Amino acid sequence: MLSPQDRLKEINTLFLRKAFLVNFRTVEQYLSEHFDIPTYSERSFSRDVSALKELLKERYPSIEEEMGELIRFSRSTLGFYYVRQDISAFPSFSEKELNQIASIIDLNQHLFTDGAGQGIVNKLRAITLENNLATYHKINTWPSIQLIKDGERAGSDNIKPILEAIAAKDCLHFSYQSLSKSARHKFYLGIPLMIKEYNNGWYTGWYVLIQEVKENDRIIKTEINTLRLLALDRMDQLKVVKSTYQLRFAPDFYPPDYFKNMLGILRSNLINPEIKPEIVCVRLDTDNWLLDYLTKYPLHPSQQVKVQDSSHQKIRVTWNMEINIELESFLMRYAHDLTVVSPASLRKRLKQNLEEALKHLEEE
Repeated sequence: MLSPQDRLKEINTLFLRKAFLVNFRTVEQYLSEHFDIPTYSERSFSRDVSALKELLKERYPSIEEEMGELIRFSRSTLGFYYVRQDISAFPSFSEKELNQIASIIDLNQHLFTDGAGQGIVNKLRAITLENNLATYHKINTWPSIQLIKDGERAGSDNIKPILEAIAAKDCLHFSYQSLSKSARHKFYLGIPLMIKEYNNGWYTGWYVLIQEVKENDRIIKTEINTLRLLALDRMDQLKVVKSTYQLRFAPDFYPPDYFKNMLGILRSNLINPEIKPEIVCVRLDTDNWLLDYLTKYPLHPSQQVKVQDSSHQKIRVTWNMEINIELESFLMRYAHDLTVVSPASLRKRLKQNLEEALKHLEEE
């Protein structure tokens, strides 16, 4: 027999299922089939909906203030629905349950290979952190954290305070040292917007998008090309700084767009604020293995594959991307399998790199 609290959790789950039409008849049928509940009245359903409304109000007060009641009735579908897809009256697991699962996996790392166990632990704890963000008054319209690859990540100790600062829109003060041996610690003041996990070559770890601010700033206008990407494992002396600034977002501001037009994570946006994607074109033989690989695993969502001539012996692959060091590294890596057609500046730079590499090979 379901307790009233467990019944609310089940109905909350039904609201989260996009294909499920929530009304008295469907919920009554669901409870009867899955929990053998013989009687469930329409009055009980109304009380449960009201209880869920109150729970949602407690979790998302600013959203209710902005949008009104968070559960509404649709006359067209004759069903109730949550006004936003990213809200829930309950976390899918309690924080205690998630931490217990994470701890059990952590204690049994020997049952996993290649860091998979630690990766699962990281993801479970990330879910717990995300659930905790509901205590803040306003939920971001973008994800606060992106997880990609399993395994340990340097700098993970900074994740929790940074996530809390993202949710509260607090300013962080910290020192940072780049990888250069001669680099000195530099102090930054900035508003964190999003954490990203990334793994490609040497660039392995956690990164945070920061809107850098000055101490006397009062109005902060945020744009994608003014953001700075910093590695968590090179951040030190991290502390929250309470500020009276006003943070203003453009209507279309969406931090994940920082990574949209490129391969990898490294951009030149601070050096070149007007940076834009370019059409990059390469030519391959139709029997080249790399063509099959690119067809199955596109390098970028903008990728297009076209036959170049009537003989069908040559294929052109194009991408609309920012040209960065990671794209150049990819093209250098497969220089013997493809020909870079355009842009001319990229062809020239790759040729110079190959000539320099040849000189190193010829040295005794």
